[in-house]
Amino acid sequence: MRRLAFILYSFDAGGVERMTLHLAEYFIKHGYRVDLIVMNPKGEYAAHIPAGVRVISLSKKQAKAAVPAMISYFRKQKPDIIFSAKDYLNVLVIFAKKVSRSNATLLVSSRVHLSEQARQNPSSEQMIKWVKRTYRYADHVIGVSKGVADDIQMIADLPIVHTIYNPVVTTELTMKMNRRVDHPFFSIHEKNVFLAVGRLHEQKDYQTLIDAFAIVHEHLPDTCLLFVGDGDEKEALQKKVANQGLNDCVSFVGYQSNPYSYMKQADVFVLSSLYEGFGNVIVEAMAAGTQVVSTNCPSGPKEILANGTYGHLVPVGDAHELAMAMECALLQPISPAKLLERAQQFTVEACAEQYAQLWFDHEKESSSLR
Repeated sequence: MRRLAFILYSFDAGGVERMTLHLAEYFIKHGYRVDLIVMNPKGEYAAHIPAGVRVISLSKKQAKAAVPAMISYFRKQKPDIIFSAKDYLNVLVIFAKKVSRSNATLLVSSRVHLSEQARQNPSSEQMIKWVKRTYRYADHVIGVSKGVADDIQMIADLPIVHTIYNPVVTTELTMKMNRRVDHPFFSIHEKNVFLAVGRLHEQKDYQTLIDAFAIVHEHLPDTCLLFVGDGDEKEALQKKVANQGLNDCVSFVGYQSNPYSYMKQADVFVLSSLYEGFGNVIVEAMAAGTQVVSTNCPSGPKEILANGTYGHLVPVGDAHELAMAMECALLQPISPAKLLERAQQFTVEACAEQYAQLWFDHEKESSSLR
C-alpha cells in the first residue's frame, strides 16, 4: 500500500489547504495510506480532516524550523509520494527530501503567478530566486493553470511544467450550497445581489469593485453587494463604502465556513483580482449556476471561463469595464445549466487521477532504468 505524504503549514481556511484535504480524502478512499505533515496544526480546517488520514504535527511556528523534523520523517516513514503546494514550502520540502536521500516521488505545485505577484509586491522577488535554484530537483512541477505553469517553466528554466487544475467540485460542495443562508439582502424582494468571496486583501482589488458597484447601483438602484471574507483591508474598504454613501447596499459578513450558500443565492459573482493562481471561487460559483464576472488577470480566470464563453472577462483595475460587465451579467444571464456543465470539468476525481498518472508514469520510468 503506497504511503502518500501531503505537506501543509497549517489548517488555516485557505484554498491550498482546502484543495489538499480534498485530495487527501480521495486518496484515502482509493487505498492509499495518507499522512498530513503539518508545521502548525491550527486553523479552521482542523475540524475537517478526512477520516483515516494520519496527522503528523511538527509543532513549529516557522516553516524553516520544521526542516529537521521533515528530514527525520522522510527517513523513518519512507513515503512513496510527497506532495507540497505552496512555493515557500516547496523549496523547503525539496531541500529536506534531498538531504534525507528519500526515494519518494516528489511533486510540487505552484498556486500563484509568481512573476505578477513579484511585480505587485517586490518582496516576492526573493521567492523567485529560490524557485530558480530548487525546482529542478523536484520530480514533477505542476501549475494550477496554464498561465502559472508557463510562468514557472520560464522562471526555473524547466523542460516541462504540468498543468493540473484544482480539485474544486465535490459532493459536499453541492450539499453545502443548497443550504439556505439568512441575510437581509436575500430576503428583500427584487434585490439583485452581487457577491465577492475572498480575503480582504490588496490582491483582490476590492477598491475597484466598490467603484464599479457604485456605477452599477446608480443605474440599477435595486442592487446590493456582499463581501464574504476577512482581512487587513476591511477597515479601508468599509470607509470607502461609507464615503460613497453605499452603507445601505453593501455588507461585509466576514469569514463564513459555508460561503457556497451565498454563491447559490447571489445573482452575480464578481472576482476583481490583480492576480490569481487559478480562481477556485469562479468554479464554485459556476457549480452553483451563478453568473460570473472576472478580471482577465494572470492566471486562471481566462482558462476557467474559456475566453469568456462561460462568463465576462474585463481588464484589471478598470471600474467602468467591470461595471458594464456586472450589468450585462445581471440583465443577460448565461444558462445556469451551461455553467454547471462547465464546472464538472473541475472535480476532485478529474484532478486526482491526473496526479496519480504522474507518479505512476514516474515509477514506471524509474523501474525501466534500474
